[in-house]
Amino acid sequence: MGANEINIFKILTIDGGGIKGLYSASILARIEEKTGKKIGDHFDMICGTSTGGLIALALSKGIYAQEIADMYFNEGSKIFPVSENKLIRFVQRKWQFFKQLLWRGKFSADPLRAILERLFAETTMGEANNLLCIPSYNLINGMPRVFKFPHKEGNFFMDKDIKMVDVALATSAAPTYLPIHEHKNILYADGGLWANNPSLCGLLEALKFFVGPQKQFSTFKILSVSSVTQPSGWPSTSKRNRSFRHWGNKLFQASMDGQAYFNDFFLTNIIEHIQPSGTYYRIPTPQLSKEHIGLIDMDIAHSSALKTLKGMGDQAGYHSAVQPEVLSFFDQVKIYKTKI
Repeated sequence: MGANEINIFKILTIDGGGIKGLYSASILARIEEKTGKKIGDHFDMICGTSTGGLIALALSKGIYAQEIADMYFNEGSKIFPVSENKLIRFVQRKWQFFKQLLWRGKFSADPLRAILERLFAETTMGEANNLLCIPSYNLINGMPRVFKFPHKEGNFFMDKDIKMVDVALATSAAPTYLPIHEHKNILYADGGLWANNPSLCGLLEALKFFVGPQKQFSTFKILSVSSVTQPSGWPSTSKRNRSFRHWGNKLFQASMDGQAYFNDFFLTNIIEHIQPSGTYYRIPTPQLSKEHIGLIDMDIAHSSALKTLKGMGDQAGYHSAVQPEVLSFFDQVKIYKTKI
């Protein structure tokens, strides 16, 4: 790197959220549409958790964001089966909750696996077009696990031959929703347990291996894409001493939303104190109307919910695509080469 040359390391991060990945994918599709530029060609690193990990892997395979959004819209109800009839849906949701409460997860992983196998086939992490950070959780040793693109900067090659299908299943194995994923005798659960907003993962990886003195890049930029967060406040009269049955699905959702919010808050406030310096811009979660609150959850995939998520994502994408902070990521293609 020349003395006066500034190489910017660009990072895209995508939150988890189940079927709400349709919102995030639609944002990226509208940005691609308005800029005329492919997302994967413009980010050196892509980080994604859970459903965001699926999107990150697909982008790194060279798939257009619109194709990913179409997959969620057309296939989402296969991953999270739900009736279009309100009465049947009510009974179905109650049955799924009791199943979730008493003996197994709500859903089978088979439909998701089938979709992932069509999307990724035999593609491995070593064949990605971008650096990757995909959080999961190792249940055997009780430690976070980040699947990465193999790179010489960190002398890191252990994930080179892992199939993207396995990484996608490992990062999205949401407790009580989908089965634990086993790979080579290790059990994995959803990365949203500890990094639903994976921006800090991307920042740490960047500063450790790629950005700074004697490294290829002199500065960094992070574009963070949120998911849809439902208002989670409870009335003061709520039951205090709650069993798991009373907590229900709010337990996992509160964990995901809380740490995603903290990661955003932390980065927003510490970014100006980091050296080497960089920037952080987050496309926020939308404000939900009362009607929308009941329509949207991480596993609600009936047609009204999907249309709502797509509409909100399209609107947020069109708005984001004219923001200078977002457009600056597309001034030039990515610099880091995964294939030499």
